[in-house]
Amino acid sequence: MPDRAETIEQIVRAFHRIGHALYPAATLEWVDLELTMAQVKALFVLSQSGPMSVSELGQKLRVQPPAASHTADALVRLGMVERYEDREDRRRTLLRLSDEAEALVDRLRQGRREWVHRWLGELTDDELAELLRALRPLEAVVTDSHTQPAA
Repeated sequence: MPDRAETIEQIVRAFHRIGHALYPAATLEWVDLELTMAQVKALFVLSQSGPMSVSELGQKLRVQPPAASHTADALVRLGMVERYEDREDRRRTLLRLSDEAEALVDRLRQGRREWVHRWLGELTDDELAELLRALRPLEAVVTDSHTQPAA
């Protein structure tokens, strides 16, 4: 029986192979995007974290405020991001995804989901139950905010 470190390494490799197999699912639509990588990252940050200021977006993207502002401006011009006044602080402007951008992000995520659904559909009921049981502890660790990787 492999030791703990080897078992962890085997699991990491399995996740890597699964992630690598998902790459073609996303590539087709990603190649056609006429957005910079910074813009795509900003869309995903806004999708996951919700409305935020330009400075908060810069912090999440780990870029300086001028770069975040430039990215936000470009996305506003493209109709992907909307600016609006913060109801709690009228001096503050927030960014949110437009409906078009929300749909784009959903499409980009959906391709991978469909492949995973297809693969899971090939497992037996017992294998599905075992996989779910095995993933629950990892899911609990991942969702514990105290164990998130450093930003």
